Amino acid sequence: METRVRIASALVEGTSVRAVERQTGVAKSTILRFAVELGEGCARLHNRLVQGLCEPDIELDEQWSFIAKKDKRVTAEDPAEYGDVFTFTAFARRSKLVISFAVGKRDQATTDAFLADLRARVLVVPQLTSDGLSVYIPAVDASFRGCADYAQVIKQYGYSKSPDHKYEPARDAHFIRKTAVFGAPDPKRMSTSGVERYHLTARHINGRKRRLALSFSKTQRSHRAAVALSVCAYNLTRIHASLRVSPGMAAGLVEELWSVEDLIRAALAEPAAAPPVPQALTLPAQTGPVRQVKTGAGWLRLVKGGPGAAAPAAPEPPPATPLPVAKPAVEPDPPPPSEPPPAPGPRRMVQLSLFD
Repeated sequence: METRVRIASALVEGTSVRAVERQTGVAKSTILRFAVELGEGCARLHNRLVQGLCEPDIELDEQWSFIAKKDKRVTAEDPAEYGDVFTFTAFARRSKLVISFAVGKRDQATTDAFLADLRARVLVVPQLTSDGLSVYIPAVDASFRGCADYAQVIKQYGYSKSPDHKYEPARDAHFIRKTAVFGAPDPKRMSTSGVERYHLTARHINGRKRRLALSFSKTQRSHRAAVALSVCAYNLTRIHASLRVSPGMAAGLVEELWSVEDLIRAALAEPAAAPPVPQALTLPAQTGPVRQVKTGAGWLRLVKGGPGAAAPAAPEPPPATPLPVAKPAVEPDPPPPSEPPPAPGPRRMVQLSLFD
């Protein structure tokens, strides 16, 4: 067990298999076999623990990696699993918990399986927020069937011609565009910042996701196992800086922080079980000006700026300020009203001073 803990502790810190071999003296083939066995056990453990969640805000995103080689170098003779691979992640904004994940191609089949798994793990109607990937829309519609508020946050990157444009993209004035797709999502809660920040942490936990490195996965089975191990290590064995507890403790799944040894013992002893079954969804706690429908079917919520809202009264215009009237340089005396006006005489030139 001591050697297993050393191996697992190094793997969840992003250490490559070759480096673990040099540190522990265990053969590479033994480390790979143990990593796959532990990762598949973590997938079964996650399948049992992460269920029945009441998370009102869930962020969706996918993270790129590759197996053996990138898509542009894949040939017709290579296996179908070679090339780009994506990890779809459902992230709870409140508890920072990774609720669901799926590993596969960036296609409709993987997205449908990912959303179906997420639907089976929640008990309240959530607000979902994702990026602008088009396959999310039919997947959310098929899995939640109207029982979710769904919005997309699209970020418009304006790439420059500098060598670092891939790592430091320029941002224009209209960088983020938020769009409601299903339901009535709250614009203030439309964000994918939490899941994007988790993906940064995931690249540190799982060395197979790092860019420009030699620790990439060679098979899809080993990549799935590594992702499952990193998710369980993040949820159960790490204290989140903003929560002061682990995400699993914040979500109420466990009562105390797990050690790496606790994770190994639980994962290796976890039996195979059926995936969770979707349950009926309830509405989350409502705040603000709301009123429940008499039939109990939902809530009536006041939305500012809606089509039925009264137009704001137009502000009264400020009183007009009279323009100053220039006085003539020479003011003639008005004639008396009883006398007739004098006959016009010859014009007289008058010198005006600009400094009087």
